[in-house]
Amino acid sequence: MTEKNNSSSSGAAVTALMGFVSAAMGAFFMLAGADIIHLNPDDVHAPLWVIGAAGLVFFLAGMMIIFQGIAGPGAEQIMLYKWLQYFLVLGMLASFAAIFIWVGLGTGEREFQSSVSIGPLGIIGQGSEFIGRCLFGGFGLIMGFIVLFFAINQPLQILGIKSEKSSNHTPENGDDHD
Repeated sequence: MTEKNNSSSSGAAVTALMGFVSAAMGAFFMLAGADIIHLNPDDVHAPLWVIGAAGLVFFLAGMMIIFQGIAGPGAEQIMLYKWLQYFLVLGMLASFAAIFIWVGLGTGEREFQSSVSIGPLGIIGQGSEFIGRCLFGGFGLIMGFIVLFFAINQPLQILGIKSEKSSNHTPENGDDHD
């Protein structure tokens, strides 16, 4: 039994370490986005808030990994853990969507690369700004709708107002149609 406890505690430590590395990388870019860590303006091709949003994605992902490693199995049943996980995921999704929306719909010029590979042959060239903006902006808008759906739907599931598997309901008359 001691062997099992040691392996589970070492697994939690490795998980927490991985989360810490992700959170630390994210914190670096969040600090750069807040202009606390100064970047060379010639090397920055996006507004600082975009850099901060990218850092926030990694920071929140790292925090989520840390909490999952510390909480261990069965934590999904604890109400506080469910809410903590909800806010972490909501922050990650919203930050991620904001980056794509800015690339696709923000002001200024964008440069995209296009690449095609067939077996060992690869072609890399200048991509169309219009197509790049459409792809990034379209994905960002889809992500925005996912954020909105998650922001509304998940609290209803946490509070038990809406079941997680609404399609898995039993027929009202009790008959199974197999």
